[in-house]
Amino acid sequence: MSDDQANALKIAVIEEQIYGLREQQRAHNESTQKRFDIFEGKMDGLITAMNRGKGAYAASMVFAGIIGAVVLSVLSWALGFLHMGPK
Repeated sequence: MSDDQANALKIAVIEEQIYGLREQQRAHNESTQKRFDIFEGKMDGLITAMNRGKGAYAASMVFAGIIGAVVLSVLSWALGFLHMGPK
């Protein structure tokens, strides 16, 4: 085998190895992209749930404030009524 043939064979082997590495890299990129897409979908769901939770928490605080104001008004009226007596 001449040097030219040996070099051509080496080049062919290296080209085949490079092709294999590129295919591995492409497959890895595709699987990584799928994982990121799944992760992004899960994050969107989590953010949506958190935002719904914030709205429910805010609404419960408003209702608690309203109920507290009504209770304080009733207590204030009742204590004033007991303190002054009926007129």
